[in-house]
This record gives sequence, structure tokens and C-alpha cells, in this order.
Amino acid sequence: MRKTIAMLTTVLLVGTAATVPAQPTQSQKNECLLASKNCTDQVDDIYKRMQRLDSEIKKGTKVYSPQELKKLQQKLTETQELLRDLEKPGK
Repeated sequence: MRKTIAMLTTVLLVGTAATVPAQPTQSQKNECLLASKNCTDQVDDIYKRMQRLDSEIKKGTKVYSPQELKKLQQKLTETQELLRDLEKPGK
């Protein structure tokens, strides 16, 4: 019984240590913009978000697949539309 508990505890500790996400580098995909993953401490205003989306789109097919680029472009378009709606008078 004790041996089983010790083994399960060891497996749990090793399993949780392996789940710590690595910090993304500039050459990697921006998972926060693409799929809302690994977004620790990333709070952007609407202008910064558009800037980040545009810079990721400019990386092109070196980093992203065509489907991912399309998704990023769609998010940029949605963000631009949101900004236009917010800038309309009378709201």
C-alpha cells in the first residue's frame, strides 16, 4: 500500500513539473493571439492588439500555416471593426 502511494505521488510530482509552459520567443507562433493560450501577464489595449496581430501576420508562412494566417487576419479585421464601432459618436 505504501509503495503504491509513494509511486503515485512521484508520478504526480513529475507530471506537474513537466506542465510548466515555456516562454515563447519572437520566432515562434504567438499562441496568445492565435488561440488564447499562454497569455500570462498580457493585457493589451485595442491599438496594441492590432499592432501585435499585424506584426504576427507579417511573419507569414515562415511561422504560420495559411489557415492560421487567415485566422489572425480575421481577428485583426474584427478588432478594427470594434475600434470603428467604439469611435462612432452617440454611443
